[in-house]
Amino acid sequence: MIELLAILLLLGGLAYRLHVGLVALCGISALTSAFFFITFLTRAALLRGVLLGATLCLGGLVVKFHETKTAQEFFAVRDISGVVQSVDRRLDKTVLVVKDSKYKKSVQATVRGQAAALPGDTVDVQGTVSRPEDFVTDTGRLFGYDGYLQSKGIAGIVSPATVIPIAAGNPSLVRIATKLRFSIAALYSKHIAFPVDGIVSGMLVGYKGSIPEEIETLFKTTGVLHVLVLSGENITLLAIFLSIILKPLPFHIRSALTGFGIVLIVLVSGAGVAAVRSGIMGIISIGGGMAKRGYVPLRALTISIALFFFYSPETVYVDPGFHLSVLATFFMVAMVSKVEPLFNFLPEKYGIRSLVVLAIAMPLFMLPHTMYFSGLQPVAAPFANIVMNWGVPALMLLGAAVLAVSWIAPAAKIMGVAASFIGNCIVGILKVLDKLPQLHAPPLSGRGVLAIYSLLLGIVFRKELMSFWREQRTAFLQRSNSSGPESR
Repeated sequence: MIELLAILLLLGGLAYRLHVGLVALCGISALTSAFFFITFLTRAALLRGVLLGATLCLGGLVVKFHETKTAQEFFAVRDISGVVQSVDRRLDKTVLVVKDSKYKKSVQATVRGQAAALPGDTVDVQGTVSRPEDFVTDTGRLFGYDGYLQSKGIAGIVSPATVIPIAAGNPSLVRIATKLRFSIAALYSKHIAFPVDGIVSGMLVGYKGSIPEEIETLFKTTGVLHVLVLSGENITLLAIFLSIILKPLPFHIRSALTGFGIVLIVLVSGAGVAAVRSGIMGIISIGGGMAKRGYVPLRALTISIALFFFYSPETVYVDPGFHLSVLATFFMVAMVSKVEPLFNFLPEKYGIRSLVVLAIAMPLFMLPHTMYFSGLQPVAAPFANIVMNWGVPALMLLGAAVLAVSWIAPAAKIMGVAASFIGNCIVGILKVLDKLPQLHAPPLSGRGVLAIYSLLLGIVFRKELMSFWREQRTAFLQRSNSSGPESR
């Protein structure tokens, strides 16, 4: 039932974004309630219909509530003062998100080189604030850059910008997490060879400031760009690592510390959408274990999507990183069991069957979204993902080991050499795979993506959907029959 309510919530928001008014949504809600009541003639059915219809209306209301308008004069300002919200360092630039103190709007300021700002600092940003413009990607797709930045709460951009510090900020969790991320990245650059240090920093703490553009392009053209950010798989591995270290402690203390560790990891990584979504699912899993309740991954995924929707509905509709994270997680928790029987001819030993399923079937499942967003489908992707399924855990384990023994310089150096060797081997293999051709899928509209996934999931889960409907119908009819004699 939670899954159905979440779908209706998203559909209500989508309908409002497609200019279906709230009055029309309320009308649909009333028709839904009438349908359930006429079909089953019970008070419970009427209440169920009202609940479903109200959820649809709520989706539209949430999107309307988050609508913001920015005064036109804001896009002519040349000098603003505000508080730094986040800092994203790269090799050749620093991207700051600064909330203006006058207009109460956030801008994305791009500074050449390394800016010494941290979240909470008050700064002066010099440069013209301009409205973000949508642009055409290398593959010919139009990327809604304006909507993407709005989903992050960013109203304008300043590029290039000059940032002048005014006052240092007070200690905060975000500020401490950011400093910790930079410190960990600096530690890796000390013990692990370039550019592998950047790869490890991206995997473990989501820091991309040490990754050269050619390496990022290599990972993109081989279909494994997702491993350079802190994703659900990486957080799962880190949670397992924490639980092993804390195994001697009592269960509830171990669970609480693991949960705190997940929250800290998400904050240190910069709280990207994939990391936050994974963190929410991890906390739900730990909370369920502490409460002695069964963990249902699909329900946890649904709750994480709903929480994102209430916090920032635009993220759910326009952020490709969020889409890919959700699709990949949904495939692993709900589709793998449906697809694996097709690969029964492969051995299960060493996880070969699972690796092949994830490497081949997952990109096919992602194809409709790929056709909409980029159209780029690397032939090398299945092979590169198999390599990464072995290489990522090894690099993460060695990266964690470097942190653990960082106070013993020789030991940290040994671990760093091992990580450098494995990382360079992975880069070498990817360079060979990169020689394979790049397929360009034809474009597909957003409505087309929604239609294809709806049809696909309807076919794959038709038995489950029919079973759910029969259960609901049986329950309502039983209530109807039991109340019949009393009414007479």
